[in-house]
Amino acid sequence: MKKNLKNSLPTNFNALFVERNKENKFELKLGKKNIENLKKNEVIIKVAYSSLNYKDILICSGNTGLVRKYPHIPGIDAAGVVSQSASKKFKVGDKVMIVARPIGVKSQGGLSEYITAPCDWVEKLPSGLSLKNAMVAGTAGFTSMLSVMTLIKDGLKKNLGTILVSGATGGVGIFSILILSQLGFNICASTRKKDQEKFLKGIGANEIITNDEFNNQPNMPLLKTKYSAIIDNIGGSIISLGSRQLINGGRIASIGASSSEVCSLNMMPFILRGVKIIGINAESTSNILRKKIWKKITKLISEKKIKEIYQECKLSNVIDIIKLAKIKNSVGRIIVKIN
Repeated sequence: MKKNLKNSLPTNFNALFVERNKENKFELKLGKKNIENLKKNEVIIKVAYSSLNYKDILICSGNTGLVRKYPHIPGIDAAGVVSQSASKKFKVGDKVMIVARPIGVKSQGGLSEYITAPCDWVEKLPSGLSLKNAMVAGTAGFTSMLSVMTLIKDGLKKNLGTILVSGATGGVGIFSILILSQLGFNICASTRKKDQEKFLKGIGANEIITNDEFNNQPNMPLLKTKYSAIIDNIGGSIISLGSRQLINGGRIASIGASSSEVCSLNMMPFILRGVKIIGINAESTSNILRKKIWKKITKLISEKKIKEIYQECKLSNVIDIIKLAKIKNSVGRIIVKIN
């Protein structure tokens, strides 16, 4: 890595690239990228940790609906130390993180040794939270906490009944279960991985339902009420059938659509039971609410009330981990040690 003596930064650095080859297929490669010149209100961050999220896996597979310009550096999470600043908000040496922002999609991402980003996307690391734990939580933990807080603000209470969490072995699912369990809610975890029942109950789920069992429902406009709320990042039948099993005034926090972006809805639950779907968009969260979310996450982690469910790899072997994640759909969070 060649040093630029003027600002003590390297002239280039290592990063993971998604590239389109001559056969119009997408490949992952580790390569070099040059340090960019700072614009006003930007910072250069020496990345300590990043993470792999579902969106990153899609981008690494060449999802042109998310990214259209290649080569591209993925990584929607990053935590590290400010190496250079053209912003009054941050100084060299500040520990910072970028979570639930457009990096890794609309700009080059965190799976690189350095990242240049607008200061508006950057947050100072909360006191009591390490750079590593910031990425253990990352966008998944942030989105989970946002969903739980949104449902509670909308009237969710423990005595109203069970909460269904779909995609339970993914990052969002696991953090949702951990958070809800600590708050004393009864949780039903929905998963297609029957062999993960012991694991899911170990992190706080009270009941387990497989996707096949969930989908085996009579085709009726209203079904027997089972759930007070649903935290869903799967889409499709979870919303279609789940909405018919919600209590009066039940809510769905809709986070993602990893199974299907399209679902068939019967209007009767919305008309007769007052069911509501709430869209969760983590990127649009206000700075005031972001601070509240991170305060709660930091407290749970610092008090060891949340089990840190993750595996760690290095940037040098991240390609193998991504390929494995595509095949096996790994359980929990994957964090990447960069520097």
